[in-house]
Amino acid sequence: DLRQVTFNQTINLSPSWGPGNSLLFTSYHRGNPDLYRLEATGAVTRLAFARGLNIGGEYAPDGSRIALSTEERGNPDIVLIDPSGRTTARITDSYAIDVSPTWSPDGSRLAFVSNRAGGPQIYVAGVGGDAAPRRITFQGDYNTSPAWSPKGDRIAYVSRGGGRFDIFTMRPDGSERVQVTSGPGSSEDPSWSPDGRFLVFSSNRAGRKKLFIVRADGGTPVQLTSGNGDDTSPAWSRWLE
Repeated sequence: DLRQVTFNQTINLSPSWGPGNSLLFTSYHRGNPDLYRLEATGAVTRLAFARGLNIGGEYAPDGSRIALSTEERGNPDIVLIDPSGRTTARITDSYAIDVSPTWSPDGSRLAFVSNRAGGPQIYVAGVGGDAAPRRITFQGDYNTSPAWSPKGDRIAYVSRGGGRFDIFTMRPDGSERVQVTSGPGSSEDPSWSPDGRFLVFSSNRAGRKKLFIVRADGGTPVQLTSGNGDDTSPAWSRWLE
């Protein structure tokens, strides 16, 4: 049941589900990488359009806020906006590149990627802004694409080793690191199933990049997509159906 939902003849990236089957995504429709919302009705609203990147939009669990990375001050920082696009808070204000925010299920924290220590690493910050972000990955020099599990007990992410990328999970404090994928090619862009039992991800293990599904504790991945072109950046909806 593969269906195309954007038709603007430009680059559209990083889909993320929102309330009412809406989708957040970044598009070059007006030349700049801006954040948009696509409603189930087909209506499209431009939400964030600072010069430069506006990417990685993700709704808070209660739908009241959206976290994204924006270059409104000249370098990518994590900010919060309301559903109308108004900036309500800044989570980071750093010289570093801060991207890829993902919410904890209770809406109190965000995990994100930052290069403030050199290479990309994963950090956790409270949304109240009362504490400095805390680094939680220390194994590997390149860790990206965090995705907080629906139960809040694990964070899936991508780590580079041996010249390729694989998916791992860990506890929110960085402990109990578990490797989920192995084998040929690279595996990236993990997204959790609503019950936390599976991960969907993108991999070139079969040649071109396609989507695969695997148990969250590891196992043999099952290929979901086929055909021409590359399939990347999957986002599992909050509903199993």
